[in-house]
Amino acid sequence: TTEERTEVKRLMTFITRYTPAPGEQALLKHVDGAGKVDGSLVLALPVDRWSGPESEHAFQGGGLTFWDGVGPQEFPYDTRSGDVAFIDRAVWHQANPITQGTRWALVIFYKVLS
Repeated sequence: TTEERTEVKRLMTFITRYTPAPGEQALLKHVDGAGKVDGSLVLALPVDRWSGPESEHAFQGGGLTFWDGVGPQEFPYDTRSGDVAFIDRAVWHQANPITQGTRWALVIFYKVLS
C-alpha cells in the first residue's frame, strides 16, 4: 500500500473562551480566515477544574453548528472535552451560545501545501 501525505502549515493557533457575559457567549455564523486559510481544527478543551468546583465552570449550551452551503439546513455538533472538528475552508459554522459556565477551545488555522 502507498501512503498519501498532505503537508500543512500552521498559520495561527489560539484559545477561545466563551462565558455567559454579553458579547462572550458565542461566535455566530462565519467562515474562518476570510479566504486566507484552507481549514481549521477546533479542539474542545477540558473544563477548568483547578480554579474552583467543576459545578462553577461546567458550561451549558455551546457546541458547533454547520451549514451545508446549498440550503438553510443546519448540522448541530454537540462538542465536549476532547472532541475535535476539522472545518474545511468556506464552510459556514458557528460556536453556539452558552448559558452557564465557561467553554474553552483550541483553534488552529492551517494552509495546505501539498
